[in-house]
Amino acid sequence: MASLDAVMTRFRTALDAAYGDRIERVVLFGSRARGQARPDSDYDVAVFLKSLDDRWREADRIAEIATDLMDDAGAFIHAMPYPAGAYRDRTPLMHEMRREGVDL
Repeated sequence: MASLDAVMTRFRTALDAAYGDRIERVVLFGSRARGQARPDSDYDVAVFLKSLDDRWREADRIAEIATDLMDDAGAFIHAMPYPAGAYRDRTPLMHEMRREGVDL
Protein backbone atom coordinates (compact mmCIF):
# COMPACT_ATOMS: atom_id res chain seq x y z
CA MET A 1 0.00 0.00 0.00
CA ALA A 2 2.94 2.36 0.55
CA SER A 3 3.86 2.29 -3.15
CA LEU A 4 0.21 2.90 -4.03
CA ASP A 5 0.22 5.91 -1.77
CA ALA A 6 3.44 7.23 -3.28
CA VAL A 7 2.33 6.85 -6.90
CA MET A 8 -1.16 8.23 -6.32
CA THR A 9 0.11 11.08 -4.13
CA ARG A 10 2.46 12.15 -6.92
CA PHE A 11 -0.31 11.83 -9.50
CA ARG A 12 -2.76 13.87 -7.42
CA THR A 13 -0.10 16.55 -6.84
CA ALA A 14 0.51 16.77 -10.60
CA LEU A 15 -3.25 16.98 -11.27
CA ASP A 16 -3.61 19.74 -8.67
CA ALA A 17 -0.80 21.69 -10.34
CA ALA A 18 -2.43 21.33 -13.77
CA TYR A 19 -6.08 21.82 -12.84
CA GLY A 20 -6.20 23.61 -9.49
CA ASP A 21 -9.73 24.35 -8.32
CA ARG A 22 -11.27 22.81 -11.46
CA ILE A 23 -10.97 19.43 -9.71
CA GLU A 24 -14.14 18.33 -7.97
CA ARG A 25 -12.69 14.99 -6.88
CA VAL A 26 -10.24 12.28 -7.93
CA VAL A 27 -11.18 8.63 -7.31
CA LEU A 28 -9.05 5.50 -7.50
CA PHE A 29 -11.17 2.44 -8.32
CA GLY A 30 -10.72 -1.12 -9.54
CA SER A 31 -8.36 -3.75 -8.20
CA ARG A 32 -5.96 -1.25 -6.59
CA ALA A 33 -8.79 0.36 -4.63
CA ARG A 34 -10.11 -3.06 -3.57
CA GLY A 35 -6.67 -4.19 -2.42
CA GLN A 36 -6.67 -7.03 -4.96
CA ALA A 37 -4.02 -5.71 -7.33
CA ARG A 38 -1.20 -7.77 -8.72
CA PRO A 39 2.22 -6.12 -9.04
CA ASP A 40 1.53 -5.39 -12.73
CA SER A 41 -2.01 -4.06 -12.22
CA ASP A 42 -2.79 -0.61 -13.53
CA TYR A 43 -4.22 2.29 -11.57
CA ASP A 44 -7.78 3.12 -12.62
CA VAL A 45 -8.50 6.76 -11.82
CA ALA A 46 -11.48 9.00 -12.47
CA VAL A 47 -10.82 12.75 -12.51
CA PHE A 48 -14.02 14.77 -12.00
CA LEU A 49 -13.60 18.27 -13.42
CA LYS A 50 -15.66 21.42 -13.23
CA SER A 51 -16.17 23.04 -16.65
CA LEU A 52 -15.32 19.98 -18.74
CA ASP A 53 -15.87 21.40 -22.23
CA ASP A 54 -13.84 18.96 -24.34
CA ARG A 55 -13.53 15.53 -22.70
CA TRP A 56 -11.06 14.19 -25.27
CA ARG A 57 -8.74 17.18 -25.01
CA GLU A 58 -8.71 16.78 -21.23
CA ALA A 59 -8.17 13.02 -21.60
CA ASP A 60 -5.05 13.77 -23.64
CA ARG A 61 -3.85 16.29 -21.06
CA ILE A 62 -4.38 13.84 -18.19
CA ALA A 63 -2.65 11.09 -20.21
CA GLU A 64 0.41 13.33 -20.59
CA ILE A 65 0.52 13.86 -16.83
CA ALA A 66 0.14 10.11 -16.24
CA THR A 67 2.81 9.27 -18.84
CA ASP A 68 5.35 11.56 -17.18
CA LEU A 69 4.72 9.79 -13.88
CA MET A 70 4.72 6.33 -15.48
CA ASP A 71 8.17 6.96 -16.90
CA ASP A 72 9.45 7.81 -13.41
CA ALA A 73 7.49 5.33 -11.28
CA GLY A 74 7.10 2.41 -13.68
CA ALA A 75 3.36 2.21 -12.99
CA PHE A 76 0.59 2.30 -15.60
CA ILE A 77 -2.10 4.86 -14.80
CA HIS A 78 -5.37 4.74 -16.73
CA ALA A 79 -7.12 8.01 -15.90
CA MET A 80 -10.18 9.54 -17.54
CA PRO A 81 -11.94 12.87 -17.03
CA TYR A 82 -15.61 13.09 -16.08
CA PRO A 83 -17.80 16.14 -15.60
CA ALA A 84 -18.34 17.40 -12.06
CA GLY A 85 -21.40 15.75 -10.56
CA ALA A 86 -21.14 12.59 -12.67
CA TYR A 87 -19.99 10.70 -9.55
CA ARG A 88 -23.63 10.70 -8.42
CA ASP A 89 -24.98 9.35 -11.74
CA ARG A 90 -26.90 6.10 -11.63
CA THR A 91 -24.64 4.14 -13.96
CA PRO A 92 -22.85 0.84 -13.29
CA LEU A 93 -19.41 2.49 -13.45
CA MET A 94 -20.30 5.29 -11.04
CA HIS A 95 -21.98 2.78 -8.72
CA GLU A 96 -18.74 0.77 -8.68
CA MET A 97 -16.74 3.91 -7.89
CA ARG A 98 -19.05 4.87 -5.03
CA ARG A 99 -18.97 1.33 -3.63
CA GLU A 100 -15.26 0.58 -3.79
CA GLY A 101 -13.49 3.77 -4.84
CA VAL A 102 -10.92 5.64 -2.77
CA ASP A 103 -10.90 9.44 -2.84
CA LEU A 104 -7.43 10.80 -3.49
